[in-house]
Amino acid sequence: MISKRFQYSYSDYDNLIESLIFDGIRICEIGPSGKPSIKSSEIKRRKLNYSIIDVETIHWKNYNPEVEKFEFDLQKELSEELRGRFDLIISQMTLEHIQFPKPFHKNVLAMLSEGGSAVYLCANPFSLSPVCNRILPEKLGHNILKLIGNRNFNYDQKYLAFYNWCFSNEKKVVANFGSLGYIIIELNTYLGHNYFQRVPILNQLEQLYSWVLCKFNFKKFSTLSLIHVRKK
Repeated sequence: MISKRFQYSYSDYDNLIESLIFDGIRICEIGPSGKPSIKSSEIKRRKLNYSIIDVETIHWKNYNPEVEKFEFDLQKELSEELRGRFDLIISQMTLEHIQFPKPFHKNVLAMLSEGGSAVYLCANPFSLSPVCNRILPEKLGHNILKLIGNRNFNYDQKYLAFYNWCFSNEKKVVANFGSLGYIIIELNTYLGHNYFQRVPILNQLEQLYSWVLCKFNFKKFSTLSLIHVRKK
C-alpha cells in the first residue's frame, strides 16, 4: 500500500486507466453522472468501445451516440447481456454510494472478461468531509459547501453515502475482494483534500493538516483510495 498527497489522486487514476488501454479494449464506466473518466471527445477520437452503467439518465444526452448506455443498478440481479462483456471496468467517486457492496462487486466480476481489470477511485469514511457530513445538520453542511465553492448544486446531485467497503485497511481490501475471486493489484491511499482552495486562510490550514497526515502516515484518515483489482 502506498500513501500519497491528495493532489496526486486523480492523475494516478487517469494514468492507471491509460496504462491498461489496448487496441480493441471494451471499457465500461459505472456511475459517471455526466462526468466520464475519459472525456467524450477522447472517446470519439480514439474510437473506444465505451459503455456506461448508471441509475440516472439525466446526463445521457451529453454523451457521444457511440457510447452504449445501460440503466441498471448493479446491486441487483445481473442481466445476462452484461456477463463477460468488458475488459476494463472503471469508476470514480461511486463506490461510497453503494449500500450493498458484495452483490455489486460480484456483478462487476461477472461482467469482466478473463484477466479483466476493475479500477476504482473512491472516498473513504474517516476523512474530513464524511465526518462533517455525519456531525453537521444537512442544511448547515449544504451552506458550507456553497460557501467554499466545492460543489455545483445546479449540476451535481447529492446521493446518500454509505462507505461500505471503502477504507484504507489493506487486509480488509484483500479479504473482501479476494473472497469474491479478485486479485489485488494495487491499493493507494491519498491524504488531505482541496475543499478550501478558494479560501486562502483555510487553504493554508488544510496544507498543514495534509502535511501532518502524510508526515505520520495516518492512512485511516485518508480522503481517497485507488483500488486496482483483476479477475483471476
